[in-house]
Amino acid sequence: MPLISLFAGLVAASTYVSPAPAFPVIEIASAFATQSYTVVDGDTIRLDDGTRVRLNGYNAPETHSPQCDREAILGNRAKERLEELSATGRTQVVQVQCACKPGTEGSDKCNYGRSCGILTVNGRDVGKILISEGLAVPFICGVERCPRTPRPWCN
Repeated sequence: MPLISLFAGLVAASTYVSPAPAFPVIEIASAFATQSYTVVDGDTIRLDDGTRVRLNGYNAPETHSPQCDREAILGNRAKERLEELSATGRTQVVQVQCACKPGTEGSDKCNYGRSCGILTVNGRDVGKILISEGLAVPFICGVERCPRTPRPWCN
């Protein structure tokens, strides 16, 4: 391979820009007025103003109405881990568009009335952390709807 081709390939590889996230991010200043929250479970928080936020990009085991004992145990661990992560660094909650039919966002027909968001701690997405620790699984929705919710903990 000629040296010039190798150099061009290295330049192209070093300037690669990753694709945009799967969901459009709404500016935080217009999204959530408060950044203070409590953890409801491994993938849901409640802002101090009462807004419930479903954290996007992953699904954690349920703590409410689990399908088996293992899911209940893992659900409690995921909740505890999210609380621990939230207490250990700088957090940021960014609102993202929910995957719902037009006109249903904010209603029970869309995400059980919850808003959608991404929570980061020290710049790291908590969903990716929980997935890497086996306390959640990836869950990516489309523009207007989500696939069947993965719940592999009872298999």
